[in-house]
Amino acid sequence: MKELRILVAYDASQSARDALKYCRELMGLIADKCNGKYTILLLTVEQLPACSLFASTSAWKDECAKIHEKQKVLHEAVVEEMKHSDLDPNCVKNKFITLDERDEPLEDAERKRLIAKTILKELKQGNFSTLVIGRRGMTRSDAYLFGSVSQHILQGARKCVIWMLCR
Repeated sequence: MKELRILVAYDASQSARDALKYCRELMGLIADKCNGKYTILLLTVEQLPACSLFASTSAWKDECAKIHEKQKVLHEAVVEEMKHSDLDPNCVKNKFITLDERDEPLEDAERKRLIAKTILKELKQGNFSTLVIGRRGMTRSDAYLFGSVSQHILQGARKCVIWMLCR
């Protein structure tokens, strides 16, 4: 049997937590049928706030530093939770990606496009056959105005299965 390779894009949102829970429960049911030939990569791509919400760039950078630490702690907690589940801890990998925008802040739509592009790059480089994401349930007009990571992923994904859990 070929190895089952699953990438779970995690951003600490409720929809991402639901997607991760679904993946964990499903893999718990089929892991023994895979004979240990599976890999789950828990991928967190750092999400920084919009610079326009702050009075100055320095205030934004200060907030980014706080958010970075908070997201790292959340990522590590979820990784530990995954490793202490019924899944084989050797089959659970993790990666935290920091977007390089601290010097030149991006607009919200650009940032979401970059996040989606980063997820798709990891999917391709790691030869993952399945992508698990949560969808926050934005309206079409919100997605058009502010961008949607899941929409960019759906448009850019090739040769993979996507499990998108909607709230």
